[in-house]
Amino acid sequence: MSQSAYLSNHEPTRSYASLSYFDFEQHAKEWQDVILTHPFNHKLSVFLPFCDTDTARAHLNEAVGNYDLVDLPLSSILDPDFLSSVVRSDTHQFLLHSIDTHLDTDDVVTIDHNGKLVFSLLKSTYESFGIVAEHGQNKQDRLRQKYVVSIDLRDRKLIPGSKKYDRLKSCMENTFAKNFRAVAVCFDKESGETKEINWPSNVSKQTTSMDIKNDSLTYISIPSFDHLRCSFSTKPDAVWQHNTLKALEWIGLANIKANRIDANDKPDSFVSVYYPPSAVSTGSGVLLQWSGLIPTLFIRHVLIAIKKLLLSKEQMRWASLSVWGYRDSPFTWESQQHYSFTNGENDYSFVLLAPESNDTVVATIGCQMYGGDHIQK
Repeated sequence: MSQSAYLSNHEPTRSYASLSYFDFEQHAKEWQDVILTHPFNHKLSVFLPFCDTDTARAHLNEAVGNYDLVDLPLSSILDPDFLSSVVRSDTHQFLLHSIDTHLDTDDVVTIDHNGKLVFSLLKSTYESFGIVAEHGQNKQDRLRQKYVVSIDLRDRKLIPGSKKYDRLKSCMENTFAKNFRAVAVCFDKESGETKEINWPSNVSKQTTSMDIKNDSLTYISIPSFDHLRCSFSTKPDAVWQHNTLKALEWIGLANIKANRIDANDKPDSFVSVYYPPSAVSTGSGVLLQWSGLIPTLFIRHVLIAIKKLLLSKEQMRWASLSVWGYRDSPFTWESQQHYSFTNGENDYSFVLLAPESNDTVVATIGCQMYGGDHIQK
């Protein structure tokens, strides 16, 4: 049944996305910026068509490490030893994101890759908090009666005894009487390897491993994405954009192991009108997935490993990497604010196309998804 049958005046929820097409090596800064400026990610998925499990493990059998699920009073973040050794570390990066907090209707707290403590506060909380939102409210903030307050925890002047520190600690203790549940991770800025976090004594934690999960998808209809290749010197047209979105739709189906990609799947048109995006071949593939609070450097390492695998395995003509960000993050890429509402997409994908004969260029498609309440800069 179509939406128009029961919602006569329904308009589909808009979703904003950015598509790009580039040379993997020549534009390494661009794809690295997409990864490294998007800190809060809870799932990473890689699909390798015409690949076996042993080959995938040989190239990508990497353990991410651990992350912590914590229950903490927010003021514990200001513990001097914790600030010095964890948040302000010169060798490691620390991330924290509150959970069970809906961006549109709850208070949300994060600490990002730049050491910024960010509060997305309800009006009632903000009025009792006592610290002013630096940039006021935008239209989406006013609609939800929310305020965004940002504090730089790497400010060396933020020390016990200073007016700024004492006021912030007092505001946090008086405003947030209840503990917050959050996920947190600390990882090496060079290797991406996670390290154990030494929390203040009043914080309870549960450490969880981000182990790899691999599935072999057999006898599936795998599309060719050769028709997505185009010249780097010309701007892709509307047809290319349509075909790329269809390709990403197929990858999405593969990521959830949907029946629609099974070679034997012949659903009634009343059940599904889906059809593959291009010419297909029957084969198998490997789906690798990690979940937790995944370090950005690990995601970068995985994408580089995929590129190396693509160059070494002739039968593999493309590969994909998809990342899901937390829906309730106050910001997506760098300082780009967003909300959740009915569509809080905060995700991105890369599709790597193997070089054509006598060539070494890995053409790459990038897709950044901002959701339905994207706030443009």
